[in-house]
Amino acid sequence: FLRPVVSDLAVVAKCHLSSLYNHVKGRLFSQLVDLLQFYEGFEIDDHDGTQLSDDDVLLSHYSRWQAFQLLAFKKIPK
Repeated sequence: FLRPVVSDLAVVAKCHLSSLYNHVKGRLFSQLVDLLQFYEGFEIDDHDGTQLSDDDVLLSHYSRWQAFQLLAFKKIPK
């Protein structure tokens, strides 16, 4: 259940924006953030940890894209 929380809080994006990420002394921090970003993109089910099929990954992608479109169209005045 950690992956949805980390994704929802945008931890990776906030870490990329921090000054430590680009600082010379923050090399270990930037490596750990890159590693977290890699593992955050794994195609697993958030509830039981099983691997998602290709169709499930595609369906998840399309549902997130549709939610984004609905939000964008809601904000555009007619």
